[in-house]
Amino acid sequence: MNILMTGGTGLVGSHLSEALVEDRHHVYILSRGKHTSDHPFIHYIQYDPDDPYDLSFTDALPMNIDAVYNFAGASINKRWTDDHKEAILHSRINVTKLLYNWAEKADIKPGVLINASGVDYYPKSESVTYTEEDVFAPSNFLSSVVDAWERQARMFESLGTRVVLGRFGLVLDKEEGVLPLMALPFKFGAGGKIGSGNQYYSWIHVDDLVNALLYAMADAELTGPVNMTAPVPLRQAHFAKYLGMALGRPTFIDMPGFIFKKALGEQSMLIVRGQKVIPEKLLAREFKFHYPTLDGALDAIYGN
Repeated sequence: MNILMTGGTGLVGSHLSEALVEDRHHVYILSRGKHTSDHPFIHYIQYDPDDPYDLSFTDALPMNIDAVYNFAGASINKRWTDDHKEAILHSRINVTKLLYNWAEKADIKPGVLINASGVDYYPKSESVTYTEEDVFAPSNFLSSVVDAWERQARMFESLGTRVVLGRFGLVLDKEEGVLPLMALPFKFGAGGKIGSGNQYYSWIHVDDLVNALLYAMADAELTGPVNMTAPVPLRQAHFAKYLGMALGRPTFIDMPGFIFKKALGEQSMLIVRGQKVIPEKLLAREFKFHYPTLDGALDAIYGN
């Protein structure tokens, strides 16, 4: 199969690309910068992600693209200045609009779009459990980004393309993403509860996320929002204890939430607030999680 991907050099995209080429799929990765690959099944194509009407990149594509994975977007982990908040939103919308403009003009429409999204769609809560059946209006900055991004992605449905909206939790990987940042205080003996510690962290091991994304491409009946999280979310205090045990470090330092709110402002919601999200659609299909619990995921990551 021919697979088109944006955000292919990031954490999720790079892991997914490796899995796809192992199955002998050709992966065409759109990239702002120039990249080369010696692998016969990986093809980098330079494009302008800021201009949704510049379709010059299509000259390097094959006639038939079977599936599209869309992961491109400015990082939410950089400080949320007004300019960066605008970049977080518009980078996602522009690239998705660009892909739609290409697909609309293509003679052969892609069979499926798997679009990255996030559990930040759901309101922050310490008591409510969310599944894909829950529908909400935006309640904060990130949920408004997710809502707008998903609505743009759903435009592909008008072309007859199946759309899967992968709502990612915290993606756990030893070298990249949020886990190295979360582990850093523990390595200095400063790990522990943040704020009340009651906020939920919905998470997923990167290998399970890759398998869920492959499954989303293969299952022709899977559509709409799909929570791509482990089936056992944890409160932050419990998450910290498991992380401390995996690292062999203490977890007795409590950090008041107001410190993060004062230092990070609105961005502190990523740390001091959360939501309990269950992957109901994947569980209903008996999708196999290799790491359904955090202790198993962290043991695999840190080799305990």
